[in-house]
Amino acid sequence: MLPDTRETNTPPKDSKQNTNHHPSIRDFRNKDVRSREKNTLLPDTCTVSRLVLWAGKTLQAHGIDSPRLDAEVILSYLLGCKRIDLYGNPDMPVENALTIRYQKAIRRRAQRVPLQYIVNHAEFMSLDFYVDERVLIPRPETELAVEAVIKRAHTLAGEDEIIIVDIGTGSGNISVALVKKLEKARIFAVDISPDALAVARINARRHGALTRITFLCGDTFQPLEGQGIESKVNVIVSNPPYISRGEFPTLQKEVRDYEPYGALVSGQDGLQIFKRIVLQANTWLKPGGFIIFEVGEKQAGEVARLLQDTGCFRKPEFIKDYQHIYRIVIAQREGNRGQNRH
Repeated sequence: MLPDTRETNTPPKDSKQNTNHHPSIRDFRNKDVRSREKNTLLPDTCTVSRLVLWAGKTLQAHGIDSPRLDAEVILSYLLGCKRIDLYGNPDMPVENALTIRYQKAIRRRAQRVPLQYIVNHAEFMSLDFYVDERVLIPRPETELAVEAVIKRAHTLAGEDEIIIVDIGTGSGNISVALVKKLEKARIFAVDISPDALAVARINARRHGALTRITFLCGDTFQPLEGQGIESKVNVIVSNPPYISRGEFPTLQKEVRDYEPYGALVSGQDGLQIFKRIVLQANTWLKPGGFIIFEVGEKQAGEVARLLQDTGCFRKPEFIKDYQHIYRIVIAQREGNRGQNRH
């Protein structure tokens, strides 16, 4: 759902700057994990089926929702095969070195490290994306934003080139998907995190999209200065951080403890990045251009008001996600430039 746009005034979790270590909740949880692992021993003879059985029981003991599936996905990843191939070779011996790697990977999943980070894979718009702890994991809801961009881009058939700005590109999933779907798209992918951009470039290279995406490191529109696209952008799309600081502790453990904090949290109300994008969008959008946001639950109305208060946008449209939550907000810039009211 959320791309990697970081707040600079928020210290990272588990900072290594403090050398005076005190026992934390995580320390006790990890100790509990190790204790339970001692009671779930590896089989004497490590075959595919026996390892999957062991891993499934281990993950189940740690409360993982889909223990068998996760066990199979991780083993097939390490073996370099499809998951269905495990069923065709249940008695195949697994060498010791790989067994050790599998044991470590299962231990990580038992500690609630997201499966996608363990296998470095996430699917988005039927495309394979590399992911690790530097970026958020692409969510199905974000596909709705991509589809909304594609639909609006098709109304610009007369354009020689469709200029799209992706603010907070993260893994590059939105930008890469748009390159694959829109022949005329020229994309400027912005992120404040150099680490996130490194991952985005991996994915652009993987899908042959590097020549059509310009990756820029910086805060919102700042790195676009000097690119010669002021008042020329057809679509601004953004899936910014939209979790409030107060909401953060309530997130699922996999998200709260492992996905990048700066890609999740945006100030006290979760609206900080939206406000900054909206206030500057009019400088970059062409008359009739679109701004498309993915938003958090119960944020659609507030983001729509931010857009309307500028006096530069027509009445916003909304798209619901698979849980019937208003997830996408779309606004078209008026034909006349208008003035910000702020």
